[in-house]
Amino acid sequence: MMYTNKLALIDADIAYHRAAFSCESEFTFDDQKIRTAESADVADLFHRILSSTLSHLKTDRFILCWSSNTNFRHDVLSSYKKNRENVRRPQVDIEVKSCFQHRYPSILVSKLEADDIMGLLSGPDNVIVSDDKDLLTVPGLHYIPRKPKLGVFDVSPEEAQYKWFKQILMGDRIDGYSGIPGIGDKKSDKILDTNGVSWLTIVNAYQKANLTENDALITARVSRILHPGEWDYTNNEPKLWTPTG
Repeated sequence: MMYTNKLALIDADIAYHRAAFSCESEFTFDDQKIRTAESADVADLFHRILSSTLSHLKTDRFILCWSSNTNFRHDVLSSYKKNRENVRRPQVDIEVKSCFQHRYPSILVSKLEADDIMGLLSGPDNVIVSDDKDLLTVPGLHYIPRKPKLGVFDVSPEEAQYKWFKQILMGDRIDGYSGIPGIGDKKSDKILDTNGVSWLTIVNAYQKANLTENDALITARVSRILHPGEWDYTNNEPKLWTPTG
């Protein structure tokens, strides 16, 4: 099926980092390695990445989605992404990102990640554009820039929930939240395939490992990318996910 002239919801964080890191040069000064990138080079490559993506999608309609410096998940789990605090950042003038945010149609919301913005705006007329596999926990149309041969593909609500429940079981060491110790890809599949994709299955698996339902709920809330309707526009805060059965 061809999907043309859709609104592309673009993960700007990934595109920006890809452009900035690709343009870095390294030199040695007083026995120290120094990395730097020319702002003009980063801007040019970012624009080419954006143009290539839109060309593949056959659309000129897009929104760049950016992550805030604050994150509501820290109120749920203080250790969320704490292990990323010392990760090296692109060595480019910080104003370059601000320039992109003003030059192109962009959305940045306090306490939200780019993933959440894309999730909230997802729908039948929009395509989520990201290399981040976590976004496959959001139903709807998707495009992975590093896998252009896949084209635009649809993730059903059932597929999205299955992938999200797997995350709750496994946790994500990179993002700094735990699941059930010893549960990986294959074991999580077996648990869900044998017992059903339900909250009861999750709770039973946690309790079997001497963990609590509250442990499972915390993991569920930090791992869940916000879906349409899960943002309180009056109070500017997320509607934290709550199991319904």
